[in-house]
Amino acid sequence: MKRLLGLLVVVMVLVLILVFITNPALISKIWLYLVGFIGYIVALAEKGFQSLKEAFSKEEKPKDEKSKEEAVAPKPVSAVKSAEPNIAEVSQLSEKIEQLEGRLKDTTAQGESLGGGTVTVLRYIDDGETTLGLLFLRNKFFAYTLEDTFRTEKIKHQTRIPAGKYTLDFNKQLTPKTEDYRDRMPWFDFHLEIKEVPNFSHIYIHIGNNHQHTSGCILIADGVSAGLPRAITQSALAYKRFYKIVHGLLQSNEQVTIQIHNEDWFEKSKIAVL
Repeated sequence: MKRLLGLLVVVMVLVLILVFITNPALISKIWLYLVGFIGYIVALAEKGFQSLKEAFSKEEKPKDEKSKEEAVAPKPVSAVKSAEPNIAEVSQLSEKIEQLEGRLKDTTAQGESLGGGTVTVLRYIDDGETTLGLLFLRNKFFAYTLEDTFRTEKIKHQTRIPAGKYTLDFNKQLTPKTEDYRDRMPWFDFHLEIKEVPNFSHIYIHIGNNHQHTSGCILIADGVSAGLPRAITQSALAYKRFYKIVHGLLQSNEQVTIQIHNEDWFEKSKIAVL
């Protein structure tokens, strides 16, 4: 029935077109009616065309087509489960810190000296994204550290600085980051910058919790997260204490240095048992 109706509509439209072409005078007599009914004519023509299209091109899908589509449809990828917190890793660090303090003070021990700087950073793990470490101030454990990962070739904002001994001093440029810290912390003056790092600039010690908060800088905090992704906690508290001490040393014209050791410090220092 739909097919017949569609054909009828198309035939009527074609007949009207032929009449108007062969008898143009007729248009001048009925143009007002055409304007009034043009919408209906267009609608009928569209409906007729759609009916013809459905009549001649409609094909039934095989009964099992739906089941085939369901069979080949990709299943959603399940979320990757985060690793279980490594509580043992944190507890072992706490046990070793006191022994490390003694080692830093021991200048007669064999192997490479771990001390030698006002500030010492011992990197102890790098998971390919984040480096965690221990920060000692005058050979006393002070805070945990977090940096970017090690890379053979530097990637800007994603690479930690090389191990070595550097000067730690104020960067007395009034940068947007300096202004931000001053707005939030009345006791803040200028950023503490690790000076003369090869192929790096503006390397600060500052506040942050994960590798996304640093661009090669060293973040410090009072706690370290036992889970993944690796992070440090209570950074602002640790930074305030650290800043006030180092700020006082620099204000008294004392030279402040920072010694950074890579993860191989354990072997190089020839520590027998920790």
